[in-house]
Amino acid sequence: MSRARVPLAAALLLAGAVAPARAQFREPARVQPAGRVDVLASHITAIQAGTELSLPAGRALRLSLVGGAGGSWADGRSGLSARAELAGRFLLDPNFSARWAPYVGGGGGARYDHIAGWRAVLVVFVGMEGPNWNGVIPFVEVGYGGGGRIGLGLRKTRGRGR
Repeated sequence: MSRARVPLAAALLLAGAVAPARAQFREPARVQPAGRVDVLASHITAIQAGTELSLPAGRALRLSLVGGAGGSWADGRSGLSARAELAGRFLLDPNFSARWAPYVGGGGGARYDHIAGWRAVLVVFVGMEGPNWNGVIPFVEVGYGGGGRIGLGLRKTRGRGR
């Protein structure tokens, strides 16, 4: 298989795996938007504001596309910082029985810093989602992806629960 066809084949396999999982839902799958702020700390430190779009891929799994932009600093230099990530979030409380619900996740993406240029990152994180506040859910995440990271934000609910 040529190198150009590998991403297409991977996307088709992923779509084939997600479709049966989505069929088991009683409620229609809805995109869950979020706003977030992240601090990314390594030899280059960045603060980014961003957005996230999540879609259910099973009862306890959400696939998320995250994009962010802000500023970065290293060795007295500064500049633009941006990133795009695709991650899976596995809910440890899919029944929404606890007031604060933990989750774990991981994925990959690309990060740009004016200081260093583009680079690929692998991302792993743990997080907690809070109670529903009139249609939004607060969350906090800590993890690693090109350095340590912490994120805070608000997700729109998908209907019942979280």
